[in-house]
Amino acid sequence: MMWCSECCLLQMKQSYNLDEMYGVNYGYRSGLNISMVQHLTRKINTLEKFINLQENDLVIDIGSNDATSLKAYRTKCQKVGIDPTGIKFKEFYSNDIVLISDFFTADKFMSHFKKQKAKIITSIAMFYDLERPIDFIKDISRCLDDDGIWHFEQSYMPSMLRTNSYDTICHEHLEFYSFEVVKNMLESQGLSIVDVSLNAVNGGSFAITAAKRGSKYKENLPIINWMLDQEKNMLLNTTKPYRDFEERVFLHRQNLKKLILELKKDGKKVFGYGASTKGNVLLQFCGLGIEEIPFIADVNPDKFGSFTPGTNIPIISEQEAKSMQPDYFLVLPWHFKNNILEREQDWIQNGGKFIFPLPEIEIM
Repeated sequence: MMWCSECCLLQMKQSYNLDEMYGVNYGYRSGLNISMVQHLTRKINTLEKFINLQENDLVIDIGSNDATSLKAYRTKCQKVGIDPTGIKFKEFYSNDIVLISDFFTADKFMSHFKKQKAKIITSIAMFYDLERPIDFIKDISRCLDDDGIWHFEQSYMPSMLRTNSYDTICHEHLEFYSFEVVKNMLESQGLSIVDVSLNAVNGGSFAITAAKRGSKYKENLPIINWMLDQEKNMLLNTTKPYRDFEERVFLHRQNLKKLILELKKDGKKVFGYGASTKGNVLLQFCGLGIEEIPFIADVNPDKFGSFTPGTNIPIISEQEAKSMQPDYFLVLPWHFKNNILEREQDWIQNGGKFIFPLPEIEIM
């Protein structure tokens, strides 16, 4: 990773072929996780109420995945999903949604909708995946109505530092944003932040609502200024918080690897739970392969029979995994802890145990 002392952006040193990362093998689907469905539904309903969305207004979801967000709109509006992986999930799109199965640019949108502008643009968990985020902001501005809003949510870098969630650092995510860095980027392109909020999604995220400079929307200055003050106190404009994070990450790796090896030595079976993208980062960094974790259980049938990259661990169904009676499940999508504990009450009551690796190692 690289940190820029000029703009204070923390970012990956290299980027990779986008077609490889977002091709037919892209595995994430929002609709499979009830807590994510609820989160996105609440978000959309709040946004349409905030701007008083009207029938036939146009909305865009960039990175629309399986259309979970677009299907949450209560207003009978024009709905557009833009996502290069969208064609894979086309069966989940309702007939009132126009899918542009490609990477977003203003020109591609305008080739379909000419001079129409969007009242709401959403881009959830994808702004940190961009090779040229400033160009993306410019394109958003071109597609946005003068009274429109752009709402985007992504991992919050200060939360990543605080919770040691190093599994966020993967090839897919190129930038790790602080609020101040994003604010400066938006203002450089004529956009202003209307509001910002924090949540626990994906280990800690921040959601920003922005509009064109001079719009009718009042800025939530108390929260905006509070966020800036909090970041200033973290000394994010120095190398110290990043070096401290580095030390904690290596200590965590040592402790987690020791736990798994001790359990194996004691004859216990430890399987993985949830074949998530982030989980691969943890497995590879901690050196946990098929010898330590012989199987990973997942809920997505598309992943059954596949193997984790690098560690080559077979991915099987939750039912098959449980039939082998593992003593512990190492939970890779640990940020869905509450949802997992709720849905696995029967397994826990029958003696099953879960290891949540982050933000601190917990056995439940």
